[in-house]
Amino acid sequence: MNNPKLTSPTEVMRLLKKYNFKCQRRWGQNFLIDQNVLQIIVDSLKLSKEECILEIGTGIGTLTSALSSLTKQVISIEKDKKLVPILKESLSPYNNIEIIFKDVMNYDLVNFFKENSIKGRKVEKVVGNLPYYISLPLIRKFFELNKYLKLAVFLVQKEVGERLIAKAGSKEYSILSIITQYYSRPEKIHLVPYTVFYPQPKVSSMIIRLNIYEKPPINVGDEKLFLNIIKASFQQRRKRLINSLSNYFKGNINKLEIEDVLQKIDINKNRRGETLTLEEFAKLSNQLTK
Repeated sequence: MNNPKLTSPTEVMRLLKKYNFKCQRRWGQNFLIDQNVLQIIVDSLKLSKEECILEIGTGIGTLTSALSSLTKQVISIEKDKKLVPILKESLSPYNNIEIIFKDVMNYDLVNFFKENSIKGRKVEKVVGNLPYYISLPLIRKFFELNKYLKLAVFLVQKEVGERLIAKAGSKEYSILSIITQYYSRPEKIHLVPYTVFYPQPKVSSMIIRLNIYEKPPINVGDEKLFLNIIKASFQQRRKRLINSLSNYFKGNINKLEIEDVLQKIDINKNRRGETLTLEEFAKLSNQLTK
């Protein structure tokens, strides 16, 4: 299992002090100091010894070390090179960990998956404690890699987690909710209080599991149009659907034609975009494609 010392606040403070490491709040450097929460994250990944896993954000190696004994290889991407001396000490007992010191947002992940596949290393799962500032763009980035990935387990800010699992009509429901539910089956695994981190963030977090579909569960003829219709419908949340779509298709499809399309698929033109389900957006997109 992991180095249990790494979930001890005393040990974390000792390491940070020894190497004169200052946590960057803007990078979301809040280190997990709770063995139970760590265990929940690891269990939710359903790992086997034959697997290689990708971790986002090595931190001081708490989750990295826990993953090491359960998998063939851990590949971890870490932005902050100042963590090198800490990681040399905390991960010294492990020999199946590779750390890539890069910013994941600028890293060529497509090439990463291709190269590992050539080497015979199947990386189909990803895990990480995601800082708020990159969580939304990064989750979207991973959905574009759905042909490589089967499962993602992320520790995210509670409000991000709520948006990922939100249902049509709720105030948390957003473009991200629909995109998430198009590419995956999201599950709330556990609510995490801010007290299990050092230093403590100001907000609670959520462990979320994304079961990534090999093929989305609904059939969409033109994916680009489908995503653009969703964006157009959410741009002004209070607007009626007919007005949002008329603005988007201005010059290409007139208002009467859009009304006709909505009538054909039995969607009231006066509804707001935020009340449409994933299936209804697919129906709308497919009808407009015709």
